[in-house]
Amino acid sequence: MNRYACLAALAALLAGPAGAQTALVLNRQARADAVSVETTLFGPVQIRLQDRNGRILDERVLNGPGRFRIDGVAADGLNGLSLSTVPGRPATHDGSEYRQPFSLYADWSVSQGFHGPASHHDEANAYAVDIPLLLGTPVLAARSGTVMEVVDNFPDDGGERDDDRDKANLVRILHEDGSMAVYAHLMQDSVTVKPGQWLALGSVIGQSGNSGYSRGPHLHFAVQVNAGMRLQSVPFRLRAADGRIIVSP
Repeated sequence: MNRYACLAALAALLAGPAGAQTALVLNRQARADAVSVETTLFGPVQIRLQDRNGRILDERVLNGPGRFRIDGVAADGLNGLSLSTVPGRPATHDGSEYRQPFSLYADWSVSQGFHGPASHHDEANAYAVDIPLLLGTPVLAARSGTVMEVVDNFPDDGGERDDDRDKANLVRILHEDGSMAVYAHLMQDSVTVKPGQWLALGSVIGQSGNSGYSRGPHLHFAVQVNAGMRLQSVPFRLRAADGRIIVSP
């Protein structure tokens, strides 16, 4: 396999939610012992580069977006490289509360809460809530922060096939304490914010939809932290605008 084909194939080895926006690329400096990692995420992303034997060649937090060179990679070892990525830098949640992430005038309910039996099984989504909403309901920022990631191109034809799991439109917002809120299953082409944009509490970020792994229009909301090369959801308290507690640990 030549160097170009080898590096193109490496992108398929990415692991983690940031994988689609963080990839190994051909080193443009033409150094035989270097590769580059390019991320389009706005904010920190932790990466780990390993050789074919699982030995860690490099592990660091990149502050994206950008292209970052990793030196000291033997040219004859390119075929065995793998890259793992996790959005954010290692952090812990500071216990802040969150405001309801949808229009104050919406009809809503909680269809699935923490450790929900339908789909909240994995570590990244164990502490998540699903809130059925009419298609097109405004979705609001539940806490101030910076837009880190936007996915807005998948149609609103939700299903329960395995390949639907990676087709949810979403916005990821980075908070001051390093935690990140994920707003998922948004309507196609409805997102009104851009990566790198700072948002105040209550800002409109898009509209509820039915994209990805979904039984009907709803908002999937989770607070996540990078727990050291692991994306982990954390329990949180969610309050309605009138102060009522919607969700509590």
